[in-house]
Amino acid sequence: MNEFTNNERILLGNMLFNIYQSMVESIERTRTQFPLLCHEESRDNLLAYLYVKEIMSADLIQAIEDEGLSSIYGHESHIISNLELLLRHLQVAAFQGTDAKKITRQQAQRLVAERARTVLGEGRHSRQTRIMVTLDEQLINEPETIEQLLLYGMDIARINCAHNSPEIWEKIIESVRQAEGRLQEKQQWEKRCYIYMDLPGPKIRIHNIVSNVHPVKLSVRKDEYGQPIQPVTGFLYLHTQSCFPPEQSDVSFVLEAATNENVRLVSGDELSFIDARGRKRRLKVIDVITPSCFKVELSNTAYIQEGTWFKHKRFSLLLQSVAPIPMKAFVKKGTRLQIYFDQAHLEAAKTDDAVKLTTTLPKALRNVRVGHRLYLDDGKIFARIQNVTSKYIEAKVISTGRKTKTIKQGIGINLPDSLIHLTVSSLTERDLKYIPFISKHADMIGLSFVHVPHDVKKLHHALTEHGAPHLTIIAKIETRAALHNLARILLEGLKLPSFGVMIARGDLAIEVGFENMSVVQHEILALCQAAHLPVIWATQVLENLAKKGMPARSEISDVSLGQKAQCVMLNKGPYIVEAVKMLANVLEREEAHPQKRAKAIARYMDQHGVFRY
Repeated sequence: MNEFTNNERILLGNMLFNIYQSMVESIERTRTQFPLLCHEESRDNLLAYLYVKEIMSADLIQAIEDEGLSSIYGHESHIISNLELLLRHLQVAAFQGTDAKKITRQQAQRLVAERARTVLGEGRHSRQTRIMVTLDEQLINEPETIEQLLLYGMDIARINCAHNSPEIWEKIIESVRQAEGRLQEKQQWEKRCYIYMDLPGPKIRIHNIVSNVHPVKLSVRKDEYGQPIQPVTGFLYLHTQSCFPPEQSDVSFVLEAATNENVRLVSGDELSFIDARGRKRRLKVIDVITPSCFKVELSNTAYIQEGTWFKHKRFSLLLQSVAPIPMKAFVKKGTRLQIYFDQAHLEAAKTDDAVKLTTTLPKALRNVRVGHRLYLDDGKIFARIQNVTSKYIEAKVISTGRKTKTIKQGIGINLPDSLIHLTVSSLTERDLKYIPFISKHADMIGLSFVHVPHDVKKLHHALTEHGAPHLTIIAKIETRAALHNLARILLEGLKLPSFGVMIARGDLAIEVGFENMSVVQHEILALCQAAHLPVIWATQVLENLAKKGMPARSEISDVSLGQKAQCVMLNKGPYIVEAVKMLANVLEREEAHPQKRAKAIARYMDQHGVFRY
């Protein structure tokens, strides 16, 4: 039996020796295609991992583990050194080291930690995994909330440049810096919160919707006693929208009215009307934008529809259209969606039961064909393309997860079968327009929908032109094209002063299929570990807690898995402070020494009587 075991060990050693030699030859042959001035050890280790992963069979990995040895899994960061240790253990006589730039486990850990500090900023005493939090304009007027976010765990503030404007972004950044200043005065804060700004990229979003919601409910917030708290504001246009004022966050609706009379409205004027439920309501003019455009406010909730008469003491107006902001519509299984290529065709469309809309990126629809899948709102609504015309594409909703869902202006559209990357560049004209601002204000820039290495190179060139060559680039992996080219994207990133990766799981899950997402995210993590590059774990982390105040059980396990990354991202929500507190708590426990963790578990079991007989 021992002789048979020895023969097996010799055979195993010979197999590994052949793999090692061919791996070394592959590295020496391949690395000339990816010349680097530095980070050569990361390049060679990544090339080694890619080769070994492809050539090493599942049976061989099992044989290594049966010997009580470690296989490639869990050793991605030092694959060459790990193979050499295996060969020494198996006493392979002909084995000699390679000239390839190799790295040990300890060296890899130090290198990743060093790059994480450069990319993500300093960690905390209690944990090294950073927390990124998406901020929005609402927090500008909530300074205490930003202070709490900083105190409880926010290390990086994220601004999504797909929304709002540079003026709003600057106010958000100022709010963070002011909160830091106040906490420093109280001696409660020492480190600096990094600013991360996401480029919009070629994300397809709903632009305009012809609403199928009639009448439209204009809701006024009420207190716990049912009394109105604050009026809702909107725009009233006479005849057509000849101009649209700059984006205003407090605007909730747009009304278009017609009259044959000589109309003159001033601030303070009131228009009375009877809403669809027979309730008496009033619109008050609070600002005159132009002679035909007015800002108005409504003090009580009303249901408004076309044909409503607004009465002034001198004249009357007939409501021709009403649209909530953001514009929205209801969809359910069987709903027809007509997505128009331009606004003119949308406005000229006949009225029927289809929900009609335009997108922010019509040229992304060029490769859409009948039968292709269409998803809205991060996959919550699934439809399939039924027809393609010169003016629009038509899809039929197959599933909404429940009876009815709301779609609104700004939500995302995914077309995973339509090869969008062939017609739309990762770096859009809109992105390039924002780069001067981001170069001045941010520490990190997110490259959305990266497809190929050239996208990374192009963004770095644009940053260099604006005097920010050292600004950290984060490649957001969210398409099948990015997965296919991931290794080359990482090799391109190793050329840069500072580079990282975000696993953007929302769009990526739709691209690869939800059933494949677990395998895909593990593989991205493994490749980044092999390249010693920091990773941001993003999308829907503790989403239930942030939005509803109660975490789902699966979310806690997800956080635990995310700890393998160097940063975890939370999205906005009314309970975001609670989400940050919980995330920080879980990460701190996960990073604790195993013995301390075991003691904490034992203490909990003892206190709560868990597993007692």
